[in-house]
Amino acid sequence: MNLEDRSQFIKEKTLDKKIYTNLDQIKSYLGSSYDLQIKQFVIGHKEIQGAAVFLSGLEDPRAIERIIGDLTSELHKANLTPENPKEAFNIAHRKILSNEDMLPTDNFADIFNKILIGETAILIDGVSQAILCDTKEWETRGIEEPEAEKTIRGPREGFIESLRVNTGLVRRRIRSPNLWMEKVTVGQEAGNEVAFAYLKGLAHEDLINEVRHRLENIDLDGVLESGYVEEMIEDTPFTLFPLTHRTERVDIVSSAILEGKVAIFTDGTPFVMIVPIKFLELLQAPDDYHEKFPVGTLIRLGRHIGFLFSIFFPGAYVAVINFHPELLPTSLMLQITAARQGVPFPAAMEVLLMEFLFELLREAGLRLPGMIGPALGIVGALILGDAAIGAGLVSPAVVVVVALTAISSFIVPAYSLAIAGRITRFIAVLFGSAFGLFGIQFVFLLLGLHLCSLRSFGYPYMAPVGPLIKSDWKDAILRVPWPLQKTRPKLEGGKDPSKQKTQFPSPPQGLETSEDQDHEEQPEVENDSDSKDS
Repeated sequence: MNLEDRSQFIKEKTLDKKIYTNLDQIKSYLGSSYDLQIKQFVIGHKEIQGAAVFLSGLEDPRAIERIIGDLTSELHKANLTPENPKEAFNIAHRKILSNEDMLPTDNFADIFNKILIGETAILIDGVSQAILCDTKEWETRGIEEPEAEKTIRGPREGFIESLRVNTGLVRRRIRSPNLWMEKVTVGQEAGNEVAFAYLKGLAHEDLINEVRHRLENIDLDGVLESGYVEEMIEDTPFTLFPLTHRTERVDIVSSAILEGKVAIFTDGTPFVMIVPIKFLELLQAPDDYHEKFPVGTLIRLGRHIGFLFSIFFPGAYVAVINFHPELLPTSLMLQITAARQGVPFPAAMEVLLMEFLFELLREAGLRLPGMIGPALGIVGALILGDAAIGAGLVSPAVVVVVALTAISSFIVPAYSLAIAGRITRFIAVLFGSAFGLFGIQFVFLLLGLHLCSLRSFGYPYMAPVGPLIKSDWKDAILRVPWPLQKTRPKLEGGKDPSKQKTQFPSPPQGLETSEDQDHEEQPEVENDSDSKDS
């Protein structure tokens, strides 16, 4: 049988009353898998056969030994007969294993689905049912700060590769019964678990239903990372720009849920997706909220300027050198012209060559282990830049332009957005070399139109700029003080827009300073002296 026929056969196959027939079926389906473990035991005075089926490496051995011990000891006390094995099954189901996370089943599909995630199937001879017990336990990585999303101030917790741990971390932050979590099994063969969390009563029902519908419609053999899910559920998979927010930080996910968004967790990866997402939110960082609002606003403004600078500065340099040299001061233009003497390539080719070399160094730095990667990126850029200038391949001005551009691109918090900006930068250089500043303006206009046309789960990607939502500007490019952020985002949190009251601190009432007390006591002294004189 091929893969599809085997899967369909397993779904339709039910358990037999004979335990050895069922064990043979399990062995035949799983083949000669070395990690398949079958522990047989005897229960009752009349030697009723039982078996525990599990996969080693996914289970908790102590839990399995405890379950088998409880079954053999408790059922030994009961007056059981081999002619009535159903009684043993009922006692085990209702009394002995009643405190376990267990589920009775009569088909092989449930058995395989559960033991493949670490649960144990209890079989009893003479009964065409099995008891599935939760005995999952596997090694996980410790909770630590995400390497790619470090902050100066704030929590240091990051997600790991365990779905249960990740959802528990969010539960610790949002201790509300309104925090609902649903789970969907994705992947025909791998059977991966994907969960999504939201605040019931705050998140729009249409959004929740759309997330559930898109996840249930995923038809893949397996989902090994959240990127698989992202491309299957986003509105426009062919755009360069991310339509979901991927993060490893618990505080970012918790904050998004409190605003009415939905968080999507994928078992086996520390990256959690937030939907819907807006473009301007990808340029925000946790430190914007951990510092006072003037500092957060200035940092955020610098981030926006740096992102635009990283896209258009190389193209603008090429456009000015080729088409608009009169825009530069005469002395600066003469220095650039003198430095370019002997360079065999045009300005556009210089910039593209250096940009390509910097991208190679950046990618190599990411792939190398430990501290070697960052060192290679810095030292390699310096050595290559100096060697290129010495060989007369590029001018010093181009090295400065490319270096400033690379530094500006590192300021973007979202790695997926930074990649989109780097690709757009090459397009801007090509248009700038062909049409001058008019080409740069055309790319800027085209980029704006493209961003305004995008949707994230049906929500406008460029809100609150397009469409214009004035009430959301308080936490977009700028950040107003916390007491003024009284409402949630209008589109996502419109079901319950108010999140706090204005809480500007006021001077304490009923407390007087020493100066006020002296001022009040002074007239009494004067009155006493006047009475003595009289």
